[in-house]
Amino acid sequence: MIRRQFSPEASSRPLSGEASSRPLSGEAPSRHLFGEELVAAYLADPLRVPQEELPWSTCEVETVLEILQKNKVPLLSLAESPQNRDLLGDPLFQSARYVEEQELAGLRAEYELVKETLASAGIQDVLIKSVGLAPSFPYKSDNLDVLYKPQDIEQVKAVLRDLGYVELKNVEEPYKYLFRKFHAGRSVSAIHVHAHVGWMVSFVDEETLWRRCQVSLDDALVTVPAAEDALLITLAHYFYEDKRVALLDVLKFVHCLRRGVDWDEVYRIATWRGWKDGLDVSLLLCAYQERVLYGEGLVPLAILERAWHALPGWTRAVLERQLGASALVPPPPPKCGVSPSIGRGRDSAFVRREVGEVDVKGLPLRIPFVFSKIFFYTKLVRDPTRSITHKLKDLAVHTANGTKLRLHIHSQPAMLVTFSGVDGSGKTTQAKALQSAFHICHLRASHVWSRGGSSRWVGLFTRWSKKQLKADQPMQEAAGSQSMDKVRVRQQRFRSPWLRWGWSWLTVLELLLQYTRHVTLPLLFGRVAICDRYIYDTLADWAAYFGERMAERRLAAKVLRLLTPQPQIGYWLELPAEVAQSRSEDRLPESFLMAQSAAYSRMANLYGLRRLDASRDGEEIADEIVYQVLSTYFSDYHTLINSLFLKNPGQWK
Repeated sequence: MIRRQFSPEASSRPLSGEASSRPLSGEAPSRHLFGEELVAAYLADPLRVPQEELPWSTCEVETVLEILQKNKVPLLSLAESPQNRDLLGDPLFQSARYVEEQELAGLRAEYELVKETLASAGIQDVLIKSVGLAPSFPYKSDNLDVLYKPQDIEQVKAVLRDLGYVELKNVEEPYKYLFRKFHAGRSVSAIHVHAHVGWMVSFVDEETLWRRCQVSLDDALVTVPAAEDALLITLAHYFYEDKRVALLDVLKFVHCLRRGVDWDEVYRIATWRGWKDGLDVSLLLCAYQERVLYGEGLVPLAILERAWHALPGWTRAVLERQLGASALVPPPPPKCGVSPSIGRGRDSAFVRREVGEVDVKGLPLRIPFVFSKIFFYTKLVRDPTRSITHKLKDLAVHTANGTKLRLHIHSQPAMLVTFSGVDGSGKTTQAKALQSAFHICHLRASHVWSRGGSSRWVGLFTRWSKKQLKADQPMQEAAGSQSMDKVRVRQQRFRSPWLRWGWSWLTVLELLLQYTRHVTLPLLFGRVAICDRYIYDTLADWAAYFGERMAERRLAAKVLRLLTPQPQIGYWLELPAEVAQSRSEDRLPESFLMAQSAAYSRMANLYGLRRLDASRDGEEIADEIVYQVLSTYFSDYHTLINSLFLKNPGQWK
């Protein structure tokens, strides 16, 4: 496919390779839409009549795909037409669509299991971010936002835990609870349990929403809100939460209008919930982006005019200064300006414009933080469904939470998790999978590897010990021999009680320095430390090398245990010696591995290590570990700093 830059203007302009968004505020020069942005817009809405100037065969495929993905447009929603057949057939698009097919199948299967389990208990749900636009399952959302009735919430949370989900209490919001399910350290499903539709306070009439929700036309598994509720949710989410108008927001907005909207009902709910002015401005901005992209709009002109004149004077002044005096309310449509192929809706203002005529700030259009917050605080104060006491609490909690977020203050409880076991048992694999799960939960976790005697400066003692034993030549031979010979030579060397004493104290000093830096100090600052080998592995090494059955009774071992943090959870990955020998590249002697295993078994009983059969499937083990560790971690999730910002779980209540 030929790829060259397209511009609606006569003179060409270089393609940046980005569809960077611009805010409403600021003095940055505005620009026209690139051809790739228009191609992406018309590709995402196949019901539009494409303009002849669109460069279907000459656009940059990579840029079109980047724009669609940046705006979270589901590639599986793109319909093939004679104009875009070559574009959608490009290997880049085919590969990206295949990835999304796998993503949709996986997420939908997990949700189906949850839905069927809850349905057997008589619990219903609504996918509140879906508007019914095929595919109606919102697989491109960061998490699946599911509305349940308030009286069912506790039972829903219990069912999710039984199905292997972990509640992430570090992101808990009022009446919203995020659950994740992990597999091999990766998130395979994220369900955001909602008791209401809102942010701090509700934005819709949930009782009415439940009465008129409906099964989507393309997927019997998905229940979606009615057009009026879906429109309100779409507008409130982009304006108050995302603070940007993305292409997907415009598509969802348009789909709601095509379903048919009762505007009186929309304004009734917004007025009752105290955000009519927020509805006016979010409606105007979304309708504006629709006209910018397609040169026409589906919102009735009378609705736009009413919304414009209802806005406060300062709001109109800001919008006029940034977008133009007539940008938000178009002139009356020409008599021949209606395209019969564009949706439905009475008295809609279909205003056709030439490509490049409208000067825009970018795709997506970003909403200034302060501009959005003014309307949000206004909603908190005006909400007639909240008492004065509740309003004051809402203001306090939201301000405290927002201040913590804007100041980038991150506070989390500390935790130490350790993995022990013979070489080949999978310690590193499990430690990294657990670290990945913590990172997905937006928690700081470090992976710490250690082995007594591995530091460079410890090599000085090793060379000294060789001289003391006058074993230079044997050791040189052993250096080039197999691991079994190396182990036997080292065991022979440690027959000297003075060498055992010196080596044990040297490794204690080495490990104390390492653990202080990489474990103790991070724990003091509220980090999670995941140790791949810990003091128990050092003691097992001593037992195997020294030939001592109770190496943990040495004074050096007691000092090491006393001066190092004790893990909240310690795992022993138990593996038979013959299996460990086959897995390990070093192929350590079976007798040596058996001595280590015997030491691990004693320490598991002494120090409460959790035994896991490491001969099982590694991913199965990872799932068990991640669920246990995260469940334990979040069971007591609170910090002093979080309490100051009212951000500990349940503190908003």
